[in-house]
Amino acid sequence: MKSTLRILNLEDNANDAELNRVMLAARWPHSEFLRVDTKNAYLHALKGGEVDLILCDFTMPGFSGHEALALARELLPHIPFLFVSGTIGEDTAIEVLKNGATDYVLKHRLMRLIPAVDRALREMEARSEREHAEEAMRQSEHKYRELFECLGEAAFLADEAGGKIIDTNRAAEKLLGCTRGDIIGHKQAQFFQVDGAAGDGCPSTFECKIKRADGEAVPVTVHPTRLTLYGRPLVLRLCHELPGAK
Repeated sequence: MKSTLRILNLEDNANDAELNRVMLAARWPHSEFLRVDTKNAYLHALKGGEVDLILCDFTMPGFSGHEALALARELLPHIPFLFVSGTIGEDTAIEVLKNGATDYVLKHRLMRLIPAVDRALREMEARSEREHAEEAMRQSEHKYRELFECLGEAAFLADEAGGKIIDTNRAAEKLLGCTRGDIIGHKQAQFFQVDGAAGDGCPSTFECKIKRADGEAVPVTVHPTRLTLYGRPLVLRLCHELPGAK
């Protein structure tokens, strides 16, 4: 978690803003604290993007907390937004939380500010880590798909225990004469005409026949490889049509 924060405080009362600053300085002593009290100044700060935390009074002359929240969620949707107010009621608090506010702290209970901010920052950090992990997973899957499709041989990725095919490529579609959707989910025994020894978990290259959608049996060489993906034992079979086969 960051030790220094860039805090934007939308607050028309300078004394209340100073209390917020002093309170948070006890936990984050070297933070930058910017107070604004107009819509234009607030918008300018949001568009600058250099903000780690937004504190906002709920009731200000000519500018509502609802509007301030909407602008923050539009321009800086992932930045924690906390209302620090003396006028927000329970029903309104529930409403703003549903609309994207991270939390709210009552001004007469300002001791809650540090734990509320701390929790908000931890949640933001956890969300950021989760999003990065999900993006890394998507990139990994994209690279896997590109590699899988670039294989010149028909590829069948199957669950080692049950023999069910969980993925295949365009070369396999061409070899079998059917679509990927017609292959995935079926057991490999539906397509591979092999004996029991070669069917499940064979340790080396072997030859067999593979049954096409039109019923034709095509002789192929099969190169099996055991692998583990996300903790799941799988078998990848690469099939090469034998010379002279139709």
